[in-house]
Amino acid sequence: MKTNLLFRLFLLVIAASMLAPAKAKDLATSPHQFSINAFIRATVKYLNGNSAKAESLLKKLREKDRSQICVCEIMDLQNNNEELHRVALLSEKKNNGGLVREYRNARRILDQEKKHMKDFFFDRLKVTNRISANTDCISLYMKLSQTGEGIAIYDVLDADMRSSVR
Repeated sequence: MKTNLLFRLFLLVIAASMLAPAKAKDLATSPHQFSINAFIRATVKYLNGNSAKAESLLKKLREKDRSQICVCEIMDLQNNNEELHRVALLSEKKNNGGLVREYRNARRILDQEKKHMKDFFFDRLKVTNRISANTDCISLYMKLSQTGEGIAIYDVLDADMRSSVR
């Protein structure tokens, strides 16, 4: 049920962000019309919950730590069939306070994936740019794509998950 609620919340946030620049006759809709608090209360009420559950969920969302780091490498890839330029491979890790250690772990996961790519999919892999940022990978990719140089995304690796598996 928790996953269903979070999935609905995610879909509504995506829909609200897509509708933000839409026009409604002479008026433009704007994001401040959407209230996440009202949405969560209505969703919990719809799922036969009480207001305490809604307030608890709102508190968890507000207190959630969103500090993340991202390590990105932009590469040129080549195999027998195709040559790809400006492909981004990103590794995202939660910042637990030790930035040097977190960047090192994210880079290690990135290097493991590059080795896997070279062993199984590509004959040549050339890194053209390395970027590390104290932000999430989607935000970093959006900033990079605004340069107008046509960066394609290969994958966003979850370094937290992958480092806990080893």
